[in-house]
Amino acid sequence: MILTLHPDTPQVRHLERIAEVLQRDGVIAYPTDTLFGLGCLASRKKAVDRVQQLKVRDPKKPMSMLCADLEMLSRYARHLDTPTFRILKQLLPGPYTVLLPASREVPRYLQNKQVVGLRIPDSPFCKALLTLLGEPIITTSVVLPGQAMLNTAWELEEELGHALELIVDCGQPEGIPSTILDLCGDEPELVRLGAGPWPL
Repeated sequence: MILTLHPDTPQVRHLERIAEVLQRDGVIAYPTDTLFGLGCLASRKKAVDRVQQLKVRDPKKPMSMLCADLEMLSRYARHLDTPTFRILKQLLPGPYTVLLPASREVPRYLQNKQVVGLRIPDSPFCKALLTLLGEPIITTSVVLPGQAMLNTAWELEEELGHALELIVDCGQPEGIPSTILDLCGDEPELVRLGAGPWPL
């Protein structure tokens, strides 16, 4: 089922409905600033497992978490020193995924060798939903094995509508994945160049 929201000022009653679906272990497809993502509450293992099955992906390959702001993000990173925080303030919100040492708040199933991927998308919808929830949702692009990327609500409805509780139509993502930066070492390391320019 497709639920349409205003891209700049998403209606509160619709956001509350999406939050309710997620709190009942639901899985949704939703637009970020880069791509459509499959998502659920990061804290719900049952729902995370469903996302893994839908993607037919290696469960050892971790998924990133979307945060509303730097305050939420810093709860899930072990220690943000001043240089790292400065870089984050330059990058976020924006089309970047940052790899950071995971704090104890990060569920084990979302870590890879104690590292977590975190995002703050530049999207009024994502920010409003995450602020309402007060906790992160996971994000993984909607690419099914052997298929092109699904990047409209209607394509998603056709391919995955039967397996999802909700598809959110709230503006069209750019269609380019995020740039991934590893910020665990002394210097930022580019893992994948995507929509966000690097170096800055």
